[in-house]
Amino acid sequence: MRQVPVFIAWLVNAFENSSQYSEYYLDLRTGDVKFFCPMDFPEHSDRIKRLDRSENYMKLPKLEKELARRIKKEFIDLTDDPGLKELLEKALAADVNFRRALMGLEDESARLKWYQYQNKRYGDYLKDWFKEKGVELVEKPPVNVLEFNKGC
Repeated sequence: MRQVPVFIAWLVNAFENSSQYSEYYLDLRTGDVKFFCPMDFPEHSDRIKRLDRSENYMKLPKLEKELARRIKKEFIDLTDDPGLKELLEKALAADVNFRRALMGLEDESARLKWYQYQNKRYGDYLKDWFKEKGVELVEKPPVNVLEFNKGC
């Protein structure tokens, strides 16, 4: 299995922001995530065609609505606070913006728990998805940005 060093958080961010109008690619050599939007940048179309044929890049999957909904439901089921559970169940049932429902809360800890849970689950999904394609994602060690930028 091919091991690729990545920052899982970067992959999760790209996965979360995927849309029908853009593509994200993982550079299998460096672990970098590349963004392309042919709708806004027509020159990206040719680049995407080349990357699709390359052994060094893999297109990230799109976030499917059903997966996002399932993870929200799991989070609701794990929630002990009956008031929060009711609020989130109503938001999910009405297909209301889940994040907006959480933003209305004064208690930031519920939002923090949600984002941690969501990011963990998206990360797990991506690890499994890539593993099915013969790629093992290996978390890069954290970078001290201040030290890294000294050379710039």
